[in-house]
Amino acid sequence: MFFDSSNGGLMLDKEKEFSTSENDGDLNNKIIKELSEIRLQISETRKDIQSVIAPKFLNVSIQTKDLIEIAVEIWRMEQRLIKIMSTLPENQQELINNSIQKLVRYLNKNDIEIVDHTNQKFNDGRNLDVLAVEKSHDISESIIKETKEPTIIYKSQVVHKGKVIILEKSEEEPTHE
Repeated sequence: MFFDSSNGGLMLDKEKEFSTSENDGDLNNKIIKELSEIRLQISETRKDIQSVIAPKFLNVSIQTKDLIEIAVEIWRMEQRLIKIMSTLPENQQELINNSIQKLVRYLNKNDIEIVDHTNQKFNDGRNLDVLAVEKSHDISESIIKETKEPTIIYKSQVVHKGKVIILEKSEEEPTHE
């Protein structure tokens, strides 16, 4: 017996046809054995399909998880500092900027990368959480208007999805009153 997906069901394999002279016990045992093999093949196929479509997140140590959280906080701190930097004297701006860059280099040395998506082109296939979509007539293609949380990449794998607000081209004509 084998599973023939083109015919949509179980079929008797010509090489494994059962003769009517075999007793019912042997026939049942053969059928049970064949069904067990089919179940195993189906189970393995399901696992293969799941591994292809399931997101691949790395199992990381507790220390690495802490570094990932620190990376998000460094990004937040940097965003807050950008807003107030113009009010600080130039030498203090430079000191703060150097400190942030040292922290980022430390993360990079540990294979952690912070990705801010602001003003990048957006397409639906990106591995991001979209928090909101705004419409605009002034753009030619969808862009990421604002990053609310960065994407964190560890050893070339996304371990923290970025959270963003999208700016999409509006198809409707603006109304002028």
